[in-house]
Amino acid sequence: MNNFISKYKNTALIAMAVFSLSSCLKDEGAENGTYGMSAFAGGEFVSLPLSANNPNALALESKAGNQTLSLFQANYENVDKAPEDIVVNFTPDAAAVTAAGGLTALPAGTVTYASASPSVTIAKGTRVSPAFTCQINTGSLDPTKAYGLAFTISSVSKTGVSIPKNLKTVVYKIALKNKFDGVYKVTGPMTDVAVASLTQWMPSWTAYLETTGPTSVAVRDMTATGGIYHPIMNNGAPSYYGSFGMVVTFDPATNVATNMVSPYEPSPSGRIARLDPTFSSKWDPATKNIRIKYHMFQPGFGGGGPRVIFDETWTYQGPRK
Repeated sequence: MNNFISKYKNTALIAMAVFSLSSCLKDEGAENGTYGMSAFAGGEFVSLPLSANNPNALALESKAGNQTLSLFQANYENVDKAPEDIVVNFTPDAAAVTAAGGLTALPAGTVTYASASPSVTIAKGTRVSPAFTCQINTGSLDPTKAYGLAFTISSVSKTGVSIPKNLKTVVYKIALKNKFDGVYKVTGPMTDVAVASLTQWMPSWTAYLETTGPTSVAVRDMTATGGIYHPIMNNGAPSYYGSFGMVVTFDPATNVATNMVSPYEPSPSGRIARLDPTFSSKWDPATKNIRIKYHMFQPGFGGGGPRVIFDETWTYQGPRK
């Protein structure tokens, strides 16, 4: 009797499992690829896996001339590898850029393609295409804006292939950086001729050089304030110069610093930032380090000369994240 019950109990469980599996396979979302699931036997999908990360971050150098972008790959999802070459065609999608929020679509002509119809090919016997590439010219773009670039699968050459709705459009957020942009360690002496107890932050402080134009950067203090200020010690205690910071412009051909201003000019205190005219402050393309001398001027201090004299080395640590 017990064996009889056990026999039919197991049969019932098997039937329930088969019914559940059948229900899953008949789910419209699974069949048309809305969920982006790997295909079951007999189903074929082509997708853009990076769509799951929208928007994807892309940092580019702000400079004249074309740069090659190596972007996304297309995947063939099936129990077997691609039975033939599968061409996946794309169209630029400005609407997807707008929908991502806070992004400006790239102006016409900024991006160019190797062919009139942007595409990649998933080769026979493989599952993944080479990376889709294009050319971009960032020279005329505003580095203070966040630009966007998007592509949507428009067609697939193989019949019977489905395109998951949530994996057919890939969006990129483009941040522009010039070659001087990065993370730097600041060392070197400073002298405040008005208040001797104000000294350099020791032993060093971390600065982000943030792109503000094709050849200019703002110096953000990441050790003490998190702002565009110069941190200092006041009798050994943390402090900083209020209403004073540094924005530096370089000559892109010679890498020599040509100008420095404070972003707070004109400030209530009258503080301004200027390069030392007797020294050639310069970015080294081999090391990416910067040797720089500059001054802080303030009315009423220094007898018409600089109140603070900075003689610093900005040592490159790596790119900003």
